[in-house]
Amino acid sequence: MVALLSMTAMMAQNNDKGERKAPKQLTPEEMTEKMAQDLSLTPEQKTKVLALNQEYQDIHKGPRMGGQRPPRPQAADGSTGATSQQRPERPQLTEEQKAEMQKQMERRREFDAKLKDILNANQYEQYQKQRRHGGPGHRGHGGPGRPGAPGHGPRPNMW
Repeated sequence: MVALLSMTAMMAQNNDKGERKAPKQLTPEEMTEKMAQDLSLTPEQKTKVLALNQEYQDIHKGPRMGGQRPPRPQAADGSTGATSQQRPERPQLTEEQKAEMQKQMERRREFDAKLKDILNANQYEQYQKQRRHGGPGHRGHGGPGRPGAPGHGPRPNMW
């Protein structure tokens, strides 16, 4: 029984270290529904936000530089605790990539300005907070995802 639990725990840890799936890309309609729920949008605001999300759907897409990060160096034990000497240098952006990045940032500023005109001050402040922290349920830097969601929160003590 203990061996079975140990193997299950080790397999779960290995899966955590393995490849991560890219988050599902929301459609403009799904994004609008989420914003309507999170920000308590009025029906009129919801209609305007949907049109805005459809117009600017390109800024909400995944990685913009057309490539993936290089894999982290791994030690013999499979850990990724690479030292600064082991980390590969960040690839230099091409002029085309820099221009695309600048264009995306400008479109993001346009989107935010138009959204600010649609939302009230409290809604826009809430939107900014969610955006800064990756949105609700985001498990990136700084903490767990949505409380109560499966797989989120502190790890249970197995022993």
